[in-house]
Amino acid sequence: MATVIKPKRSETALSVPAANSLAIGELAMNVADGKFYTKKTNNSVVEIGGAGSVTLANVMTNGASTTVDLLLDQGANLIFEGNLANAYETTLTVAEPTADRTITLPNQSGVLATEGDNLAFSIVFGG
Repeated sequence: MATVIKPKRSETALSVPAANSLAIGELAMNVADGKFYTKKTNNSVVEIGGAGSVTLANVMTNGASTTVDLLLDQGANLIFEGNLANAYETTLTVAEPTADRTITLPNQSGVLATEGDNLAFSIVFGG
């Protein structure tokens, strides 16, 4: 007869087990999210596998790269913090496309002109 192993579990989306509900090394899972958790010796609860165990942030922190397209879906943006973690960021976003579009960055170093840069805009676009 097979043995059924049932870790502690929750069916509440985004629910993470509290440290006081797990023993060190004990497994818990969130069925709704498909994520597994365990408690470490420092009493922190960490995700160890499942649907959300690999994030783009994890991949980039580890210095990985890719040779395939990166799709940002459903209105996702690229947000650049800058050198200081403050209230100001630069967000790269896209207007709702009505056809396939391609923007090619030039093969040179420099600063891109925007509509808000009146001098550069008038030089590039004559207006």
